[in-house]
Amino acid sequence: MVVKEKRGRRRYVAFSLGGSIPKSDLERRISATGYSQIKVVQCAGGWCILRCEPRLLDRSKEIMARISPGSESRSTSGNLLTLRRKYPILWETRPRYIAFTVSADERYIAESVERMADDDGPVLKICTSGYAIVKCALRDSDRTVAMMKEIDPGSAAFLSSYRSKDLRKKIADRVPELRAVLLTRN
Repeated sequence: MVVKEKRGRRRYVAFSLGGSIPKSDLERRISATGYSQIKVVQCAGGWCILRCEPRLLDRSKEIMARISPGSESRSTSGNLLTLRRKYPILWETRPRYIAFTVSADERYIAESVERMADDDGPVLKICTSGYAIVKCALRDSDRTVAMMKEIDPGSAAFLSSYRSKDLRKKIADRVPELRAVLLTRN
């Protein structure tokens, strides 16, 4: 059985928002409409990508017009990569996961990343046993590495990936003692 037969087809819709809205705020506004099937995949730079079932395409456009006046549907695709390639801002702001070795205390790193981050990130995803995974936008990768160096001068970036799951597998292969922690997370 093909994956699409199990979960159904999905459509991705790119919107220009008319202004910058944090992803968490957009998710909250959409969930308040009662349509939990519409998910925010990416939101940055006054643009967003929503994922929904084909039957909810028109409804997603109506919802966006209501919760974000001035937003405009730009393109719809069955492939996320197509939308990101079509609009440079979506390509530059796509998620990037960077793995670091760290020597500082986990709580100190978590508090420092949260304090230094802006609305669009970076966000600490995992920090355990001398390793940390930080999510950021592709265009902010260098800034994220510099920020981690400032937080913990002993830190070093050693792997990166566009998918969190792929990165966790790579780290688990390199650092067997973290396998149980990394591969059980969603």
